[in-house]
Amino acid sequence: MFELKHRDGLARIGILETAHGKIETPTLLPVINPNQITVSPAEMKEKVGIQALITNSYIIRKHDNLRELALEKGLHELVGFNGPIMTDSGTFQSHMYGEVELEPLEIIEFQKAIGSDIGTVLDIFSEPEDKREKVERDLKTTIERTQLSADNKGNMMLAGPIQGGRFPDLREYAAQEMSKMDCDIFPIGGVVPMMEKQMYFTLVDAVLSAKKHLNPSVPVHLFGCGHPMLFSMAALMGCDMVDSAAYAKFARDGRMMFSDGTRFLKDIKELPCHCPICSTHTADELRDSPDQEKLLAEHNLYVSFTELKIVKQAIHEGRIWELTETRARAHPNLLDGLKCFRKHTELLEKTEPLSRDLAYLYTSPESYYRPIVSRLKNRILERYEQPVSNFQVLFPEATKPYYRSYGEQISKMKDKNTLNYWIDSFFCPIPVELDEMYPISQSVISERLEPGIEQEKMRVLKEFMDAGLISPEIKHWHGKETIESIPQDKADNSEINIARVKAVADIQFGKGAGKALLDGEIELVLSAKTDRIRNVRVNNQHVLSMRAGDGLFTLKIAGAQILQQTFPSPKMRVIVNPDSAEFNRKGKSVFSAFVLDADPDIVPGDEVLIVDEKDDLCAVGRTIMTRNEMLAFNNGTAVKVREGQNHG
Repeated sequence: MFELKHRDGLARIGILETAHGKIETPTLLPVINPNQITVSPAEMKEKVGIQALITNSYIIRKHDNLRELALEKGLHELVGFNGPIMTDSGTFQSHMYGEVELEPLEIIEFQKAIGSDIGTVLDIFSEPEDKREKVERDLKTTIERTQLSADNKGNMMLAGPIQGGRFPDLREYAAQEMSKMDCDIFPIGGVVPMMEKQMYFTLVDAVLSAKKHLNPSVPVHLFGCGHPMLFSMAALMGCDMVDSAAYAKFARDGRMMFSDGTRFLKDIKELPCHCPICSTHTADELRDSPDQEKLLAEHNLYVSFTELKIVKQAIHEGRIWELTETRARAHPNLLDGLKCFRKHTELLEKTEPLSRDLAYLYTSPESYYRPIVSRLKNRILERYEQPVSNFQVLFPEATKPYYRSYGEQISKMKDKNTLNYWIDSFFCPIPVELDEMYPISQSVISERLEPGIEQEKMRVLKEFMDAGLISPEIKHWHGKETIESIPQDKADNSEINIARVKAVADIQFGKGAGKALLDGEIELVLSAKTDRIRNVRVNNQHVLSMRAGDGLFTLKIAGAQILQQTFPSPKMRVIVNPDSAEFNRKGKSVFSAFVLDADPDIVPGDEVLIVDEKDDLCAVGRTIMTRNEMLAFNNGTAVKVREGQNHG
C-alpha cells in the first residue's frame, strides 16, 4: 500500500508499506550482487541509512550455493539485511547474454520462495534503437507475462515493468494496459541504455508518456537511475524509487560520483566533498589506499544519499523545479532532457500546485516554460473579463506589486478617462488588478532576460491581442507623453480593490465567479498594516478571505453556497459518500477512499466544495490530490477541510 504524504507537482513524498517495513519515497535502492559485495547492507544502513535494496533473483537462482542458502534461510539472511528487498528477474541478463533458461512463472515462484518483498516480472527488454515492429512484439510478450505473473504473485508485491522503447505512444499503451493489472510497483524499463548514451530527452519523453496513464496510487521505479545528477529530474518526472549499481561499478573503475557529474580519482587534485571519506582522506591517500574500491564506493553512496535528501527537502519546500533546472546545467544532454518537459506541459499542469509557500525563482530560460507560467497565461486568456474602457495602457515590468509601483501614474490618468491597465510582465501581459496573485507578486526574476525570452514575450503579447484582450492600439507607457495623449472624457473611477476581488476570483474559481460573489452590498476588510484586502463580506456575509502569502482566496461557506449556485456540478466539487459527508460537515478532512467523483480540472491547492451525491454542500476545503489520485488511492487525505457546513 502506498500513501501520499507530501508533493510538489509529480514529485512526491510517500510511504510504501512492505512485509519488512515501510519505505519513505523518493528513495534509492542500492544494488547488491551477492557474489561481489563491495559495501555490506549492514554498513550501508549504518552509514547512509538505506531503507531498502535490490538484488537479482536470477543470479541467486543460477548459483547453487546462493540458491540453496536463499531457499533454506531466506533472501534477507542471505544478503544480511532485515529491511525491504526488491528482486530483479534476469531480464537484463537475458538481454545482454542471450536467452536465460527460465520461464516467467519459474522466476516468480522462485522470488516468492526466497521471501522477496517485491518481485519483478521477467519482461522483454527493448533497446532505444530497436525498430517499432520488434518493440511492439516485445511489449505484447511483456504484457502477457505481467498478467500471468500478477495472477500468481500470492502475497508478494509485484513490479510490472513499462516497456515501449523510444516510442512514446507505445509507452502510453503499456501504461494503460499495465494499470489494469494487480501490480504494486511500476518500473520504467528499457531505459538504462538511454542513460548510458545520455539520451535524456528520449528518457524524459518515455517516462512522462508512461506517467500520463499509470495508476497514480502505484509507485513508479526508474530502473538503473543510479547517478545523483539525475535524481531531481527523476523526482520531477514522478519517479518514486531509483536503484543504483553505479556506486560500486564506478568505484571499481576508480571513479567518484558527484551531484554534477563523475570524475576519475587519478585526475583529482582537491576533493570537492565533505563526506566522511573525503573529509578524512586526501586525494593522494585515496589513490594509495589498498581499500580504494571500498572507500570510493562509500563516497559514492554518501553523495547519492545526500543528493536524495536535497531532493526530498526541495519537494517539501516546493523547489523541485529550481533544483532540477540547476542540476540540468551540469551537462548539455541533461539540459535537453529538461527541455522535453515542455512537450508534456498539459500533464504537468494537472498536478502543478495552485501556489507554493516560497517565491517562484527564475534560474534559467527554461524557467519560463514551467507549468505554473503556462497555467497563468491560459487562465488569463480564458477567464479574465476585461472591464469596459476607452483606452488601455501597457506599463513595463516594475517592482511588485505593480499597482503600488504605478499608483501615482495611474492616479494622474484615471480622472481623465476610463482606462484599463496592463503590465508587460515576465510571465505574460498581466492586468494590474492581478498583481498580488501567485506567482506574479511572489517571484524573483532576472532583470536581464535572454533574447529568446524577450521574443517569446512578444509572441505571447500578440496572442493576447489576437484573443481580443489587448487592443493593437494599446498605449505603451512613455511617461508624461502617455498621460498627455489621453483625451479628457467621463472617467469611471472604479475602486481597484473591487476590481481585484472580481479578477482574482475569476482566475482562481472560473469566469463568472467574481460577479456572482460580489452581487450585493460589498464590504472589504483591509489590513491595518499593509492596506491590503483581508476579508470580503457581501450582504453582511463573510464570503472570502485573501491569503497574505499568495494573494489568492480561501473560500468561506457563504461564498461556497454562492458558487454552488453559479457553477453546475461537478465544477469545483469533490463528491463524497454518505459516511464521509457526515464527518465533513463537522469539519473533518476528506479521505480519498470516500471520494465518489470530483471536478477533473481541480489541481492540488484548489479551493473546493465538498458535496454529497445530492449536491448538498457539506464543507469547503483545499485539495491535496487531483481527481485521478482521489479515485485511485485507497488511503490518504484528498481534501483538507477548513470549514464544515455545521460550523458555518
